[in-house]
Amino acid sequence: MKSVTKSVVATLGLALFGTAYAADRYVRYESGDDSFFDYARVERVDRVVDRVNAPVTQRECWNEPRTEYRPGAAYRREEVTPTVVSSVDGTPVMRSEVVERGGYYVKTYEQQCRSRTDYDTTQRVVGYDVVFTYRGEDYHERMNHDPGDRVRVRVENGYVDVAE
Repeated sequence: MKSVTKSVVATLGLALFGTAYAADRYVRYESGDDSFFDYARVERVDRVVDRVNAPVTQRECWNEPRTEYRPGAAYRREEVTPTVVSSVDGTPVMRSEVVERGGYYVKTYEQQCRSRTDYDTTQRVVGYDVVFTYRGEDYHERMNHDPGDRVRVRVENGYVDVAE
């Protein structure tokens, strides 16, 4: 019976020592120098939206009425009178006159153009505010994409960071 008791005590001692050793190793792994990757559950994702004013340039053209004055013309008109009428010395008489045509106004259309810049305000997603839970603690991170229902994390010396 003594040998059975010694065997049981020895077995229990080894079991307790092994459990204590394993627990010690687990604690060192979690709080020691090692780092590891794991997954955390995403609790909430909020889009971060920014307003963007984009310039939009448009060219506008229209026909604008113009009134122009066209001046008249003056010219000299000469004509020889019939041979019945002659001067005293017998040379034919020349009749000369200045003819003036009056000016006039003309209505025309001229195309006018200008560039006009307006600003179009649009909304665009610039990031995502992510709240995730790892081992019962909530963490907040801003990411450039929607991570879905879980996110990969890196645990190092007790600090948890998103591993992208």
